[in-house]
Amino acid sequence: MLAEVAPVQPFEENHTTFNLKRRARGAALCLSLVNVLLSEAPKSNNITASNKQQKLSVKQEDEGFASSSSVEEGDLTVEIIRRKRAQRNSKRLGNATPPPPQLMTLQQDYSATNVTAAPLERILWITSFAWAMWRGSHLLLSPTVLAVWILLFAVGLVLVHRSVQIPNSKPTKLPTESPFTTTTSSDTLESETPPNSPLYKTGEPKRKPQPGFYNNCLGLFGAGKSSFRADADDGLLCGVFLLPMVAMAKMTDVARSDVDSARMHVKFELVLLMTLIFLILVLANRFLQPMRRIIRKRGLFVSSMVVSIAFTHGVTRLSPLTPVLSQIPISMIAVPVTAFQWALYTCTVALKRCFTLGEMCVLSEATAILVYGALEYIFAALFPDLVPTKAQDVDPVSVLLHAVILGMLFIGAISYPLLRRSRHLAQKPYWRSSPSAQTWSDIQRKRIIIAFAAYGITIGIVVLAISPVCKSIMHQDPFVWTLSFVFLSPQRLFLCVYWALAVAATVIVWVLVLDFGVSDGPVEAKVLTSALNKKRKLFHALAVIMFTPGVLFELPFLQLAFGVALSAFIYLEYLRYFAVWPYGKSIHMFLTEFIDSRDLGPVILSHIYLLLGCAGPVWLGGSNLLASLSGIVALGFGDAAASLVGKKWGRYRWPGTKKTVEGTVAFVIAVYTSSLLIMYVSALLGISSASRFVTSAGRGEWGSFLITASMTGLLEAFSSQNDNIMIPLYIYALILLQ
Repeated sequence: MLAEVAPVQPFEENHTTFNLKRRARGAALCLSLVNVLLSEAPKSNNITASNKQQKLSVKQEDEGFASSSSVEEGDLTVEIIRRKRAQRNSKRLGNATPPPPQLMTLQQDYSATNVTAAPLERILWITSFAWAMWRGSHLLLSPTVLAVWILLFAVGLVLVHRSVQIPNSKPTKLPTESPFTTTTSSDTLESETPPNSPLYKTGEPKRKPQPGFYNNCLGLFGAGKSSFRADADDGLLCGVFLLPMVAMAKMTDVARSDVDSARMHVKFELVLLMTLIFLILVLANRFLQPMRRIIRKRGLFVSSMVVSIAFTHGVTRLSPLTPVLSQIPISMIAVPVTAFQWALYTCTVALKRCFTLGEMCVLSEATAILVYGALEYIFAALFPDLVPTKAQDVDPVSVLLHAVILGMLFIGAISYPLLRRSRHLAQKPYWRSSPSAQTWSDIQRKRIIIAFAAYGITIGIVVLAISPVCKSIMHQDPFVWTLSFVFLSPQRLFLCVYWALAVAATVIVWVLVLDFGVSDGPVEAKVLTSALNKKRKLFHALAVIMFTPGVLFELPFLQLAFGVALSAFIYLEYLRYFAVWPYGKSIHMFLTEFIDSRDLGPVILSHIYLLLGCAGPVWLGGSNLLASLSGIVALGFGDAAASLVGKKWGRYRWPGTKKTVEGTVAFVIAVYTSSLLIMYVSALLGISSASRFVTSAGRGEWGSFLITASMTGLLEAFSSQNDNIMIPLYIYALILLQ
């Protein structure tokens, strides 16, 4: 017989009966649960009406929140809590209710997306990579070395996919852990029912996890599918091929400009080395996965870094695969490789469900290249004979760009203990144990102290660490140089005013058009999706309006502005996720209006991805103006047109995807016509780079660009990777390789 379970009493009558282990639940969930309990609990003689009012006022002033993917509050959240309570009570009584149809649909979609890339996407990646390597093979010291690298990549990809077990023909059930939750590894909640409860000993037998589920997917450091973004494939081809293509395209462009390409050659070989290490880590995951708990507790990750550094030493010093990289000091190679692995580990363990394998490989390699660039500038200032970069080649804009981005990551690493404490206090359910205004006042005071400490650490690192390093490299004060760079140029001042007016106009459109007439009643899901899509595409249009004049008139200033903006976005995400007083809650409520299925992890990345997509080609630069504009054109015109046309007029879908043929055609037409319009109008305005491009470009060049736009449109349609990152870099590489 089933053991009887005592009903849970309201906390006004007996709040001491709550299990202390349930305190880790997110504060957003706790606030909504308290609302329901206060509305349903009977009146108690032990607590007066004034005490109830005091608790309500204290509860309403709390700013703690746990989920980074909550979209609405109020009635919707209360209804969700009531459903969860009813479902939990039915489970306790032995009558498990089926999940709602929406959840079943999401689960079916997740099961459907647990597959590899589409065949056409594979063909596009393989052919594009092979063509890029063939176009730049004459720049290498030995084409045989490049053939060996390509062979190693091919063997690695074959071994990785062969190491994955072939799934059964029967549909695989989902694991116990839902891929749609938003908790990180440090936010894992305790079970509602303690392990020693009779409910674990009676009823249906405990289901064993499917042994083949996690073996049927790729991962890193013992992590399975639940650590990666659930609505996409692994993206392995994107991670392996994209940045080598970009590096080869950049090296080709540098060689075409009659500039010494030794620095770019070093970065190309470093990218190839990190890509090979990535394939080895993915292949090793097949054997490390059963020991994933030991990996995180006993330091096997550190051991993997040591092995990777030893492997790096063997490849660069004992093999002929890196003829240029072998002339660089081993410390300059080991530090970026360590940063690459640390970024991979952070994305896998701390930032669960934020990235696919391919996306985290691209971002981790980009971070490692930034670290190498910073080391290159430091060595050029201190040890100029050891690196190909000379002191006279140092660009102040590039130095400050590395400083603001890497400096912000360094600030987050140093401030992490304080930031984590701030999040813990914001999530603390103080009304359960001590529901009084004094308890809330103590928590708020601690949060304010931690916030001021975090702000002080930020200022201290900028003034005492980042600024002196930049000064030693630039041989002048970075703050003075920045002020003179911005304010002594009327053109840059005018650009700043233009950006401010563009942002103001966007806010007006937002308030008066998109948010006008929105009622508080129930709205159809399709209408909500359409409204969200319009808001997101509004920022794509803002990117075109703001950034196109910067590329045409002030490219170095725009590069620096992009770096400052990215650094500010990262810092705002620190404040939002860790609920830092007093801006954390406001930032959280604003950004949750734009989340979609790609923001199911602990951090919100949509706005950061859009900025990176526009900034990537601008930072990379090149002799071709159209290449620098490729990110803005692809996202601002192509992606927006594909989304709007596909949702409104799309009828025919590409096989195996949700993208429409009409949307892809709109993408190609928008990218091609907008590029033609921008280049010819810029040439008429007398911009020298646009005039040179228009003069040299004939029908053949524009025909090649049409093929490039078509390949990019097909990749956007068939790939499930984040298009804000993948599409700009892909079209940038193809344009430079024409």
